[in-house]
Amino acid sequence: MASFDSSNLTHIDVEEMLIAVSGEIKGLDTDDNEYNTIQDLWNSELKPIRTKKVANSQAELSASQTEWYSKAFDYWESDVNCPITDDGVLGGYGSVTPMDTRDSNWFLDKLLAQRPGFKLDRVADGGAGIGRVARNLLLPRCKVVDLVEQSPRLLNAAPAYLSHAPVSQFIAAPGESVNDVLARIGTAEAASLLNRVNLLNVGLQDFAPLPGTYDLIWIQWVIGHLHDLDCVRFFRRCAEGLTDTGLIVLKDNVLLQAGLTFLWDLTDSSVARHKTYFKLLLSLAGLQVVAEARQTDFPEELFPVMMWAIAKAPLKVTA
Repeated sequence: MASFDSSNLTHIDVEEMLIAVSGEIKGLDTDDNEYNTIQDLWNSELKPIRTKKVANSQAELSASQTEWYSKAFDYWESDVNCPITDDGVLGGYGSVTPMDTRDSNWFLDKLLAQRPGFKLDRVADGGAGIGRVARNLLLPRCKVVDLVEQSPRLLNAAPAYLSHAPVSQFIAAPGESVNDVLARIGTAEAASLLNRVNLLNVGLQDFAPLPGTYDLIWIQWVIGHLHDLDCVRFFRRCAEGLTDTGLIVLKDNVLLQAGLTFLWDLTDSSVARHKTYFKLLLSLAGLQVVAEARQTDFPEELFPVMMWAIAKAPLKVTA
C-alpha cells in the first residue's frame, strides 16, 4: 500500500481501509462496552483541553492536545497508579523483566546477524518511563541511549534507577534539573550516565528526531497511548530519524484472535490493537515489518506480545 499524506489522513480513512482488509470492526473497552467503528472511540476522546502546566517541571501539555493524552499523562504522573519500580511501570508484573530482556536480546542478536550494517551506537528508548528497558537491554549493548518520556516524575527517577541507587538520593531541589542532580552527586555511576544517557522530556506524539540520528528506535508498551493519526505521523518521523541502516523495533501487546479489532483500556487511556490494525498504520506511514517474533514464557493472562523490526518500505515504481 502506498503511504498516505499524513496531513490529509483522517480517522474515517483509516476506518474504511481497516474494514477493507479485515472485513469488520469490533471493539471493546474495559467496561465491556462494544464499538462497531473506530470513530466512536476517537470522537469521544479527542477533545481539545486547556493548556496544563506541571508543577516544578518544564513539561507542558499544549492547548492542541486532547483528553486522550491528558488522561494518560495524569495516570503515569500518579505515584499511586505507578510506583517507581518494575512492578509499578508494569502494572504488577515486574517479574516478567528477565524473560522480556532475554527475548529482546535474542531478537536484537537475530537482527544484527541478518542485516549487514545494522549497529547499536545511538538508540532512542521511546516511552522509556524510569528506564527499565534501557537498564536491562539497551545500555549493556549500546553506546548512547536517549530516554524519551512524557512523564517528568518517571524521567526524573531514571538516573537513580539506571545506576541502581536509592531514588531518594536523586531527589531534585526546586528548579534543579536532572543533570544538575547528577553533577552535584558526582558518583562514578552519575558520571557514566552523563556520558551515555540523554533525558528527553517529550511525549511520542511530539517526538521529532533529527534526520539520520538513530541506529535503533526501541518502542515498548507505549504505542497504545497514541491515537491512529498520531501513530502514523510518529512512525514517519521515526523513519526520518534513522540512519541508513537503522531500524525501529516495536514490542507491544497485540490482539491475535479473529473478531476483536481493538480493546480500549479506560484506566490508563490506551488501546490494544489487532495485528492487522497495527500493520495498516505502519503501511500508511510508508513502513514495513522486516522481522517478527512472539515473546515467550509470559503469564497466560497477559496479552500476546509481538516484536516487530520495522524499516522503510521500498518505493514502488510504476510505468
